[in-house]
Amino acid sequence: MSFRVWLSARFFLFFLTWSSYLSYWGIWLLASGFGATDVTAIVTVGLLARSFSIAFVYPLLCRVTSLRRLSQALAWGAAGLSTLYLTHPDLGSMIGVSIVVGISYPLLMPLSETLATIGAASGKVDYGSVRYFGSAGFIVGLGVSGVVGRQYGDGALVRVFVVGCLLLALADVVRPAGFPADRVTATGGGRRRLLRNRAYALSLGSSVLLQGAHAAYYAFGAEYFTRLGISSINVSLMLALAVGCELLLFKYAGPLLGHRSVPVLFAAAAAISVLRWGLLAAPLPLAFVVLSQTLHAGSFALTHIAHARSVQSHVPKELWATAQALYTALAISLGVAAITAAAGPLYAASPHWAFLAMAAVCLPCFLLARLQAKTPGTREVPSAVRRTDPAPRP
Repeated sequence: MSFRVWLSARFFLFFLTWSSYLSYWGIWLLASGFGATDVTAIVTVGLLARSFSIAFVYPLLCRVTSLRRLSQALAWGAAGLSTLYLTHPDLGSMIGVSIVVGISYPLLMPLSETLATIGAASGKVDYGSVRYFGSAGFIVGLGVSGVVGRQYGDGALVRVFVVGCLLLALADVVRPAGFPADRVTATGGGRRRLLRNRAYALSLGSSVLLQGAHAAYYAFGAEYFTRLGISSINVSLMLALAVGCELLLFKYAGPLLGHRSVPVLFAAAAAISVLRWGLLAAPLPLAFVVLSQTLHAGSFALTHIAHARSVQSHVPKELWATAQALYTALAISLGVAAITAAAGPLYAASPHWAFLAMAAVCLPCFLLARLQAKTPGTREVPSAVRRTDPAPRP
């Protein structure tokens, strides 16, 4: 099996499990008898554990072991630890399980991104094409969870996660040809070096704001759609529509975006994000709410691609794992958690205020993109992108 095929399968299977972990976890916890306050506590400690582990534990593991051994250890660890959720413990035990799983399972995300970045730089893979399978896995996971919840009740949703983790571990038994053999040998002080790197620091700042602005959508989007009178099955279809549009952008990122600089990509992502959250903030007809879902390709996927391009072009190779860890810890985890805490009271007052605040969060990104464009060396298209992305179509 080639490395490209293996990595595509890894993205697919991980995001199949991630869809359950991200989108249905609160629903399963409520169905398991936990109250709303308990669910908030369980989810919050998991997010904090995830942020710490990705920022500090993941770079350390990359330095002390090979990426291949780390991949196997994390995959089988996730399969084993996922079964702890089947015990239906009390609040204290569930918080403990949430911390343990939060420290280990989410590390599969930056590991996959690191492998994709290395593969793209070496010409073995096209980043958008392999990441495309992650979005496909997320859609399949949403569909599977929707069917399981409808047929067997929300209490059975955890089994989707457990079975998905087992499949992920079994798939990792295959040793692909061309797998990066060496460990990532970053020196000490990698995070400080990255944050002193003006071009990358500005990219990270934009990523934290743009990904963090999804907080109200992740926490309350499904409930808000239900409040608008949309049926549960149609809510699932709307969630799938968003990820489907994301999938298309990842698939065709090379032809569409290969010649665009990182600051331009971030500015475009900010503009689309402001439009998306603005549509949800305004009391518009339902058709505009559906339309806003198609903009997920710009608010999430385009931000993700812009960050990946920034890593390839502005970060030394020995710091790629650290850069991916910072992104996942700060933009995907801690930033979302912090903005969720602020969005909660606003949503309780009015959903429109919460989504208006998400649009406001994105506005500073225009200034950050402008500052990045003035930073030497950031206006060019990175050589790794020119080498690995398909040529733009005429």
